[in-house]
Amino acid sequence: MGRWYTPTKTMILGLAVLCLGALTACVETTYTTLDGQVATTTTSAQTDPAYRMVMTPNGLRVITPEGFLIDPEQAPASANVQNMQPTTPPVIAILLPLTGTLSEIGEAMKQGAELAIKEKGIVGTFETRIYDTRSSNTGAQAAASKALQDGAKVILGPLRGEAIAPVSRLASRRRVNVVSFSNDITRATPNAYVMGITPEAVTKRVLEYSARRGQRRIAVVAPSDTYGRAAADAANGLADYVGAQIVFTENYPADANDRPGRTAVAQSVGDRSSTFDAIYLPDTAEAGDMASLLYFYGVNPQRVRFLGVPIWDQQANQLISEQALLGAVYASPAERGFAAFQASFKGAFGASPHPLSSVSYDGVAMVLEIAGRTPNPTFSNAELERPQGFEGVDGPFALRFDKRVERGMAIKRISSVGLELVEDAPLSLYRSTTTSMTIQAQPGAGSNIGTSTVTQSPNSTATYTTTRVTQTQVYAPQGDGGWIGTGENRVWVPADS
Repeated sequence: MGRWYTPTKTMILGLAVLCLGALTACVETTYTTLDGQVATTTTSAQTDPAYRMVMTPNGLRVITPEGFLIDPEQAPASANVQNMQPTTPPVIAILLPLTGTLSEIGEAMKQGAELAIKEKGIVGTFETRIYDTRSSNTGAQAAASKALQDGAKVILGPLRGEAIAPVSRLASRRRVNVVSFSNDITRATPNAYVMGITPEAVTKRVLEYSARRGQRRIAVVAPSDTYGRAAADAANGLADYVGAQIVFTENYPADANDRPGRTAVAQSVGDRSSTFDAIYLPDTAEAGDMASLLYFYGVNPQRVRFLGVPIWDQQANQLISEQALLGAVYASPAERGFAAFQASFKGAFGASPHPLSSVSYDGVAMVLEIAGRTPNPTFSNAELERPQGFEGVDGPFALRFDKRVERGMAIKRISSVGLELVEDAPLSLYRSTTTSMTIQAQPGAGSNIGTSTVTQSPNSTATYTTTRVTQTQVYAPQGDGGWIGTGENRVWVPADS
């Protein structure tokens, strides 16, 4: 068995061996997780390309290995269309709170999911079914049970973090993976991913930016709520990895009416303001109030930069009036793809998307991509944990082996005239790496070739690096020749002589 590697944006320089028969590949993937740990996984796959027959509302169609839908008569003779049977599309279950206290959010997420189905799905490769969780844990459990009875191969949702455990327990009995829309990383289970915009992803991006700008000594001042504690924990866990130093961590009352408690913390932080260059304020509710107190007690925003969180996008009108927050920066979903998404959403539904509409859109688009390119997908860990991740409206994202999400995010700044985009999200989650590729072909009928050769590829450097990857998905053509690889990682192989 051969081992092969290839980084993103890098063209393999050559291929030394061509063989008849199918390529058997052993893929070893190495990447750095959100907590800075290096993980390696190895998977084996028979990666022959294949044509597939699917049933569509317009009759039978054939899907090419590249993912195009064509009429059967357009397929080449080698596809052997006459002997094909239509594949059964996998059932994709989407669990959303369509009634109850979260129904408004659930409806907005349903619209995001519907838009993804319209724009990203290949007809005949999937069947989506949406189930109402009724904004409760018991409702989510009932929805999951019905979805599994209906044969769901993967479950997207629920939204509420506390509903993940009962849903994942039911799904695990059928060996079905769950991709929740929650951002509560503590709720991840062995078969349930957390793909929301998590405090970890936000914290990593904004601390990395601060450290890169030379403001490495960071004070963490966080509210005593779930998000604030998670962000503070993430900052302390990730600081060394991104080149920052957490000078100290303080928690203040999340209730803005607790003036004595907030004032005491602000005064204590102000007394130590000479010890830090930046202050991380992961407050999703009353950031302006606490920033004002910190300013009053000696934290000078002309010397100390405030760092914040994505919800500041929605609070811009209030925050730009706070003198302390002028010049503050925060991590935010990508701008690059969001404008097009927003226009499509508004055209389809007559209103602007909710912030979580893009999360449901990206989740559905991800599983539709898997369904479109994989015959009989099971949405296994290997299929979901694709090392290079997936493109998303909110920026590139990748599900990792620890069931957390890694995201590429933008950086914005608060100014006197509004919000300014400082850095958009990266195009990719790849880190620069030097890699090699070894392929071993299994001899086919009439072939006496069975050797392997290593091909070296040069370094590639991304503008923003979060993940070290050696990876992915190429196939060796049969004797007719053709392309090996995908996208910019392709090499043309001539036909066997």
